[in-house]
Amino acid sequence: MCDTHIIWIKLLLCSITDIFDEEIDRYYYGVQKSDLFIAEGQILIVEYATNSCHKDGIAPCLLTVDPRDIATLTPKFLSTVFKHFKNDIPDSNWDLKLHLAITMVRGILQRGKHKTIEKQQKLLAKAHIPSPPSISIKKAIVPETCRSQAEDIMAGLLSGQEEKVGWRWKEDPMKQNPIKGEWIEAKNRKKITSADRVILYIHGGAYFMGSAAQHRFLIQRVAKAGAARAFSFDYRLAPQSPFPAAVVDTLAAYFYLIQPPADAGFDPISPKNIVVMGDSAGGGLALSIMLVLRDAGLPQPAGAACWSPWVDLFHSLPSIFSNASTDYIPNGFVNKASPANPIKDYTNVKERLERVQYYAYNSALSIPYVSPILADDLGGLGEIFITCGNGERLRDEAILFSHKASKTHPEVFECKKPGVRAFPPTKVSLNIYEAMPHVFQLFLFHPAASNAMKRTGAFIRKIIPEPTNDSSSSSSHSSFSSIYSNSSSRCYYHREKEVSRNCKRTNDMLDEGTLREWANMLGKFPDLKLHPEFMDV
Repeated sequence: MCDTHIIWIKLLLCSITDIFDEEIDRYYYGVQKSDLFIAEGQILIVEYATNSCHKDGIAPCLLTVDPRDIATLTPKFLSTVFKHFKNDIPDSNWDLKLHLAITMVRGILQRGKHKTIEKQQKLLAKAHIPSPPSISIKKAIVPETCRSQAEDIMAGLLSGQEEKVGWRWKEDPMKQNPIKGEWIEAKNRKKITSADRVILYIHGGAYFMGSAAQHRFLIQRVAKAGAARAFSFDYRLAPQSPFPAAVVDTLAAYFYLIQPPADAGFDPISPKNIVVMGDSAGGGLALSIMLVLRDAGLPQPAGAACWSPWVDLFHSLPSIFSNASTDYIPNGFVNKASPANPIKDYTNVKERLERVQYYAYNSALSIPYVSPILADDLGGLGEIFITCGNGERLRDEAILFSHKASKTHPEVFECKKPGVRAFPPTKVSLNIYEAMPHVFQLFLFHPAASNAMKRTGAFIRKIIPEPTNDSSSSSSHSSFSSIYSNSSSRCYYHREKEVSRNCKRTNDMLDEGTLREWANMLGKFPDLKLHPEFMDV
């Protein structure tokens, strides 16, 4: 790469890093003939490395983006600035920072689809994530006994559905790798006790990317907001380990918290003091675990906090298409074919879509522990807190899940299957943020992100009160509440019955007719003849 290209990429990088967080301390690592900026809280951090600097010419960073990808995004960066000042904006509420951030993230994800899954996972595995000085990171290993226990539970719940699952998951060779986890908490905190608030955080990444370490910048912030400790872990990823591997590993991590081995260094944590939390695919996993625990008759956590949860792996609902321009999630189902497992030249859409998700075979997508929104009954779960962006592609499934779980329209979601137990409504708080994309909490510079972080922390403190507090005062309100937040202004947390001038509360986000229409769409693939762009690689 010539010096001119290096200089241009550096200028672009300076703009991008300023976009993502102006207030974050930056860590600078000087490397021969390369600059590597790693910032706690950044998403787009790019290295410039030569073969003389690091093995394979790759320096570690938070997202490990190929410099050539950034170079190809330069025209997009400049055109976005031009469009913004010409008022050619997908959403009029976006400022320049948000417009650029969403455009660049979308561009990088789109470029990533031209790499094999193996290459993306390899790049991300090399990431080195520094921790802020005020945070303590304590490594841990989830015992195999916990995973064995989780496997037995899942085997019972999936009995009779082995053909749907589609592979011998109990013989997965990836089980030879232990489940690695880490405690994230403020330094100088006392020893973990059973009375502590604990967040079991499940990272996102579409089930085939991501790690606990890469989400530290979010986890440590929400732990601080919720006055809690956090435990995060690396579950097995697809496509090497499809469903139910991730569910088994998540359940094992939960068992590790409530039934730790003698040498774990902490006492058993009461389920009532645990909040299961995740973003995107991690949010879907959090809700899957709630269903697993309920169906297996096991102690449930106090609740779940989910940011933009992915609960419908069929992509059944309208926003997956209608919000394409206001989200950074790119079109398409597939990545570049792996040399070890090439995709044949399919002659028709049906053959090509034999497996549309890396996480599960098509036959398994209807299993509720894969797509939680398809459960016959979403009642009887611990309290759930959901945030989503009004501009994101997964918005509709978050809304529909909230209504179905809280049973605000029982006539729409009535389960007519004989012998299916009816559960009481689940208490759900749905927070929709105007103009925001998928997991907008990543964009730390934006007021909506800090507002959502504060609301999430307040939810955690509410459902797990301090031991000295009277927990009976924490609530009596309807099973469903929603807050529609205008992200263009600061909208801080308010008590249940208080609404600021920047928020408006509604009891029903949608009319019954729309809910019924959406409910009838569930469990069906969209008509890709009407949306051929979804077949793009």
